Amino acid sequence: MSNKVSNHLFELIKSLTKSEKRYFKLFSSRHTIGEENGYLKLFDFIDQMDSYQEDLIYMHFKGQALLNKFSITKARLYSNILRGLDSFYASTSLDAQLYRSMHSADILYDKGLYKQCEKILISAEKQAVKNERFTLLLEIKQKQKRLIEKDLYTDIAAADIEKMFADEQGLIDEINTFNELWNVKSLLFQEINLNGNVRTEEATLRLKLLIDRVASIDISHYSSHVKHMFHHIHSAYYFSVNDLVCSYHHLQANVKLLDDEKDIFKNEPNLHFSLLTNSIYVATRLKKYEDGQHYLTRLKDLASEGKQQNTLDLDIKYFSSSVSLELFLLIEKGDFVKAEELVPYIIEAYRLYGDNINSLRKAYIDFKVSIVYLSLGEYTKALHWINKVLNESKIDQKQDIFCFAQLINLILHFELKNDRFLPYAINSTKRYLKNRNRIYAFEEVFLKLISKMAKSDGFFDLEEKLIPIEKSLIQLKEDPQEQVVFDYFDFLTWVQSKLKRRSFLELKQEQLKADNVH
Repeated sequence: MSNKVSNHLFELIKSLTKSEKRYFKLFSSRHTIGEENGYLKLFDFIDQMDSYQEDLIYMHFKGQALLNKFSITKARLYSNILRGLDSFYASTSLDAQLYRSMHSADILYDKGLYKQCEKILISAEKQAVKNERFTLLLEIKQKQKRLIEKDLYTDIAAADIEKMFADEQGLIDEINTFNELWNVKSLLFQEINLNGNVRTEEATLRLKLLIDRVASIDISHYSSHVKHMFHHIHSAYYFSVNDLVCSYHHLQANVKLLDDEKDIFKNEPNLHFSLLTNSIYVATRLKKYEDGQHYLTRLKDLASEGKQQNTLDLDIKYFSSSVSLELFLLIEKGDFVKAEELVPYIIEAYRLYGDNINSLRKAYIDFKVSIVYLSLGEYTKALHWINKVLNESKIDQKQDIFCFAQLINLILHFELKNDRFLPYAINSTKRYLKNRNRIYAFEEVFLKLISKMAKSDGFFDLEEKLIPIEKSLIQLKEDPQEQVVFDYFDFLTWVQSKLKRRSFLELKQEQLKADNVH
């Protein structure tokens, strides 16, 4: 067995929940005999490892039979774990139950027990229809056709044959429509993930051409999954072109859909997770803070409800998303002190989860913590956290988060009066943005701003330089293609705080109070 496959065994064991491990041991004790129970010893030893080290296994089990043909032993253990998981989820996975029903129907058919076969297929058909398992429903119908054919069509009316054909055409249309939506969704998200939110007319047109391919679909004729996919695509599209009102409309349509169709979506936690995280973010952007807090509470409840079944990966996903969104919500509300109170929890989670946290997810958290400390005027702490982003080698340096971390880094060196280092940092950032074609309208204005600030001689000189740049930033903040910039940090308020010789925190909170009054 290759090292790669050995790592697969290690990864599979480490992915198991406590319930899955407990069940596997019971399953293994029932289905293995004699020396084969050595699998359990090997399972326990690998489970205790922090990383897969085969030499330690050889040292620990030296002289024991399980090391004979060890590659075969590992392969069998891997296979047995999968068999145990299949058995564990057989009663809770609808798809597994439907496949078993179809297999049972095949056995009964081969034995000539046609009535029993028909009964099982009718039951499976009802479950597939109820839970919108349309591809499986097509397979069930193929098996039902065999029962019709074996009687040479003597036991079915012509109208029933026509109905079967019409039903199958409807299923094929349903499946094709879903696949068409999935294709557009995948192309849309590929574009968004590669290039970020649109900031050019060319990028806007590319997304518009994609969304136009599914705009004419009348979803009222289709299943809940098609409706969900339709709204999901449109919420992402409108978010990317900064039409947050339309994006939120489609997100709320999906919230209602998942609430109304709980039974259909009950075994799809990732849909709930994705929907809630997106709803929190967009609600916060629209200053619907109560909505954002409501969805954040629902997200935390969702994580708690599945705590016993959650894998390490799922726990990390809930942690990183919920804490990132809570930081964003608190920052937008101007509650920086409460946001700072999350930092010890974040540090402890980093210690607990280590390198298992996705680098990009971690970068978004680190960036927001840096913004919290910048807003509080604690620039040294802010620089520590922004450096964590800039020093993360696993992040694609074309990512928005890395680009804006470069800009925040310049602000912090200005605030810390690192006059000797700042000109070098500015030139380095200019080269970085130019080489990656990242100098959009805002970046051009900002680089002029920070360069002039670095060279200013006293407040009045600084004021003279900042007034025209403030006007440019006001215009950019109203530009739909540039508004995304201000989600990362309120650069405009920071400039205004310098003009008014007041702290960023004081001015920001004053503006938020004024917004609430209006």
